[in-house]
Amino acid sequence: MLKRIALIALIALAAVSIASAKTYTFTISDRVQAGDTQLKPGDYHLKVDGSDVVLLDHGGRRIDVNMKLEEADGKFSATSLTISTAEATPRLESVELGGSKVRIVFQ
Repeated sequence: MLKRIALIALIALAAVSIASAKTYTFTISDRVQAGDTQLKPGDYHLKVDGSDVVLLDHGGRRIDVNMKLEEADGKFSATSLTISTAEATPRLESVELGGSKVRIVFQ
């Protein structure tokens, strides 16, 4: 009986942690450099759970890239990208997450 209660509590805890993660989607139309990683055109997802951020491709595969969270003073109205074209290869500098105060900065 005690094992069954512990199992139910563990499942409930896992469900809460999954539910708290928020996913943001964005599309890249041309190749861009994000940190040391080159991203191909397509749809991408940023999964944010507290201070943890994971970048996923359209197939749900994790993409390893150095990034950090920054908090802005106010909420962003929409998810938007900042891309620098100063170099030969466009560089993804940051993603502002719509409906939040969070900006993901690629290093």
